[in-house]
Amino acid sequence: MYRTFTKEQTVDPASYRPLLDLIAQGESKSNYNAYFGNPHNTTIDFTSMTINEVLAWQTDYIAQGAASSAVGRYQIINTTLQELVVQHQIDPAQKFDKTTQDSLAIALLERRGSIAYINGRLTLDQFAAELSKEWAALPHVTGSDPSASYYSHDGLNKALLDPEQVRQAIRFIHAR
Repeated sequence: MYRTFTKEQTVDPASYRPLLDLIAQGESKSNYNAYFGNPHNTTIDFTSMTINEVLAWQTDYIAQGAASSAVGRYQIINTTLQELVVQHQIDPAQKFDKTTQDSLAIALLERRGSIAYINGRLTLDQFAAELSKEWAALPHVTGSDPSASYYSHDGLNKALLDPEQVRQAIRFIHAR
């Protein structure tokens, strides 16, 4: 007996744009230089810093008493940034510019199941629920309170987007 293997589809990177834009809208008001507590930041230019410099800034910010180290368009916290650097073998001397931030966000989308979604292993709502574990501004989409953030219990976060907005953005994702 022979087993037939089908090739797993990959995501067309351009199809992520509506979802990335929606996440950024909720997380940082679409500002690549945002940081926790200051979505409108124009003083600190994270896009001209290296990843190492951003990580150092995040460490200092937490040491000063900040409740979160989230920075950039997608509000990536320091532990997640460190994980991505190791997992994807990213040079920490690389700039934390717009291209890098977008690439990191795509890596997070894939980690949360975008490839499983387009290959039919996750439903749209399951994928949306996974995304809410990465980005607090996204609603959980499933469960008894689908409009709430996965992190609403922490006293810092709440969903800033509607479940249907998330579903609509996910529907744009397609294979190459």
